[in-house]
Amino acid sequence: MFSRDLTECNIASYAVDLAAALGARVAFTLTGGMAMYLNRAVATHLDLRAVYNQHEQACVAGAEGYAKAKNFQVPGLAVVTSGPGATNTITSLCSAYGDSAPLIVLAGQVKTADIDRLGCRTHGPQEVRSEDLISPCVKRFLRLSALDFQDQLVESYAQALTGRPGPVFVEIPLNIQNVPFHYTADDLQRGVQAIRDRLKTDRTSPSDAQALTDALTWLLTGERPLVYVGNGCRIAGVAEAVRSLVIAQGLPAVFSWLSQDILPGDHALNFGAPGGLAPISANQILGRADRILFLGARLDLGTTAFQRLEFGGQAERVFVDVDPHELQKFADILNSRSVLANLSALPLAMQAMGETRGHQDWVKTCSELRAAYLGDERQRLNTGIFNVYGLAQCLSPWSEDKMFVTTGSGQAVETFLRFFAPAQNSRCFFGASLGAMGLGLPQALGAAFGTDRQVVCIEADGGLMLNLQELATLAHYAPKGLVLLVLNNDGYASILASQMRHFGSAGGAGRASGVFIPDYQRIAAAFNLDYARVDSYPALEAMLDTLSPDRPPLFVDLCVAPTEARGPAVKTVIGPDGKLSSTPLAELQW
Repeated sequence: MFSRDLTECNIASYAVDLAAALGARVAFTLTGGMAMYLNRAVATHLDLRAVYNQHEQACVAGAEGYAKAKNFQVPGLAVVTSGPGATNTITSLCSAYGDSAPLIVLAGQVKTADIDRLGCRTHGPQEVRSEDLISPCVKRFLRLSALDFQDQLVESYAQALTGRPGPVFVEIPLNIQNVPFHYTADDLQRGVQAIRDRLKTDRTSPSDAQALTDALTWLLTGERPLVYVGNGCRIAGVAEAVRSLVIAQGLPAVFSWLSQDILPGDHALNFGAPGGLAPISANQILGRADRILFLGARLDLGTTAFQRLEFGGQAERVFVDVDPHELQKFADILNSRSVLANLSALPLAMQAMGETRGHQDWVKTCSELRAAYLGDERQRLNTGIFNVYGLAQCLSPWSEDKMFVTTGSGQAVETFLRFFAPAQNSRCFFGASLGAMGLGLPQALGAAFGTDRQVVCIEADGGLMLNLQELATLAHYAPKGLVLLVLNNDGYASILASQMRHFGSAGGAGRASGVFIPDYQRIAAAFNLDYARVDSYPALEAMLDTLSPDRPPLFVDLCVAPTEARGPAVKTVIGPDGKLSSTPLAELQW
């Protein structure tokens, strides 16, 4: 409900109120002098909760977690100040931009007259070349003026949500923030309606629906069809339609790590996430299909182990994406074609499909390959040692109806997420594109304000140190049920393993080589957080029984093995000339 004193109505309050009217119910913020009117607008909005983070990187990461918890359908909102406030956002902006998370970031700036136009290194107080720094990290950078500001804000907010979503950065100089502007609830509603009209047009293209119908018909008339489900399906709001498609057609499906929760991990048609660190069976299935339809999948170099041409290269391939730049990657690949379409049209496309034949023999082959691999995996990795593999096995059946947020690199991804099998109605996400350490906790905090599910954060001991200050945010706001699981192996286990494998010694990877991890029991006490230490499977099972969704946040110190196997993986090889290369995906091995 719009309710603001006319004396408080200005351009800054309109920018905040329009974001709230669009659906944002939380502003992740840190106050600053050059954002004073934006700060005031957030603090006085009756239906907008202000969450005051301890660092601007965490503000934007919190907004990203919020948007992802809202299934990319509602923008996250962050409000920061100028200068260092703006520069501190860049890592999180890059993460959100790569992962297509719709964000609105409102930033202060010095007065318009004080902005550098002379090429000086420094000019105004806390003023930097923000446009040059931030533009490559966002869909749109806007420095707002008092002229046509309503249209400019509508256009910017619409860009956050349309096409391939992403963050927009709106910088408002101090002298523009406090320009009086008397507006009503109807004025806000007109702005929101203009944005929603853009969304409707963007998502209901008949030509996109026809292109998708043709692609589905092509796929399902193959002998050994396979659908690769990317996170673009969730971003487009068609995760349920994809589930229906796979189940109704009895269609074998593989996933990216970000999309693997669209179908429960133990579903008969979920054959895992192929790639350079993957179940051997997933790559075998990818390598035996005769037609593969890639839906909203970036197929980045990490996923494909730098072997994009060979990723299902024996098959006919069709790549569907809303981003023409992503499709350019496949322009020169033989026996393939690209379809530029918004996957939001998928439900319409499915309605127009004709009769298709079953593929029972192919599904049986896929099932046999998976069963053989999983049997081998259990035999090799069920060692009884308390490690991240065992943690994933314990948490998978417990994950039903919960939301898991992992940090973007190290054991939390390479081992936990690799072996985690989401249960029914479980969600799991992380900062996939950038793989930044330390964003797990602030993203999980953002998610906690964007969902009714219990949130579980999987952070690593080294990663937590990069945003340790957000334990204060966790303690102060105390979102019910949030569990912070810290994988404590006293250092950077993934880096340590890589350095030892290639060089036989380590530097900057653990306590012995220069990285100090503090006593987390004392850290938790300093922030007045409940703490538990877990170093065995019986202790883990006992703790899980206590994790009520209504309890206060809990810091769990998981004392896992310092080293462990990550399962089958391609190997990085250093040639005699010093060049790096990866072993072929077809040779994925233990």
